[in-house]
Amino acid sequence: MLDTRDYFHSTSNVIFQLIEDGKKLLDVGCGTGRLAEKLRIKKNCFVVGIEKDRTKVEIARRRCDGIIIADVETLKEIPFSARYFDVIIFVDILEHLKEPGTILDKFKEYLKDDGYILVSVPNVANWTIRLKLLFGRWNYKELGLLDKTHLRFFTFQTAKRMLENSGYTITHTTCTSGFMWIDWRAPLRNPANIWKNLLAYQFIFKAVKSREMGKKHSE
Repeated sequence: MLDTRDYFHSTSNVIFQLIEDGKKLLDVGCGTGRLAEKLRIKKNCFVVGIEKDRTKVEIARRRCDGIIIADVETLKEIPFSARYFDVIIFVDILEHLKEPGTILDKFKEYLKDDGYILVSVPNVANWTIRLKLLFGRWNYKELGLLDKTHLRFFTFQTAKRMLENSGYTITHTTCTSGFMWIDWRAPLRNPANIWKNLLAYQFIFKAVKSREMGKKHSE
C-alpha cells in the first residue's frame, strides 16, 4: 500500500521553488521520492536519495537517479566523492533523529564549497500547540507537529542554533502556515513569515557552509 505521505505537500513545493535547474542533489530521507521525481522531470536535476524504509525505497527507486538504502544515523559514508553535490536537502527528517546536528555536520563533507543545504523542521511554538498547552493538552498523533515519531522539537531560535553549531550560515528563511490554500498560493511570500515564532507551521532554511569551512578546504 502506498505510504499516506506520498504526496507533494506545501513544504516540498517551497523546497522545489528554491532549487535551480540542473543541480546535483542528495535527498537525505527521501521517503517515496516524490520531490526527487519532480526535480528530475521539471528541473532536469540529478537526484540521489537516502532512505531506510524498504517499502518506500521500492517506490523511490523509480523516481530517483540513485537510491542508498540506509539509516542516516548509522551510515558511515556514501559512494560519492567529497564536495560532489550542489544541494543537500533535509526535508522533514531532522526532527526524527537522535542527533540531528551530527547528521548535518556529517553530510557537509559531500557538499560543494559553493553549494547549499535546504532544511525543513516543524515549529513546536506554533499557535496551535500553545493553545493546546494552555488547556494542558499534548497528544501525539500519526502526522503533524506532534507526530508520534518526533524525537526532537524546534523553535525558530533553536533550529537556527543547530544549523550554526553544525557549521552553516543561514542565507534565507521562509515558513509554511499549515493552511494549504495559503501555502500553495504564496510559497515564498507566506504571511507566516511575519511572526515566525507564532504563526509558522514549519521553518525552511537555506544555508551555506560557514566561511571557516571554506577556508579549511582551500588551505
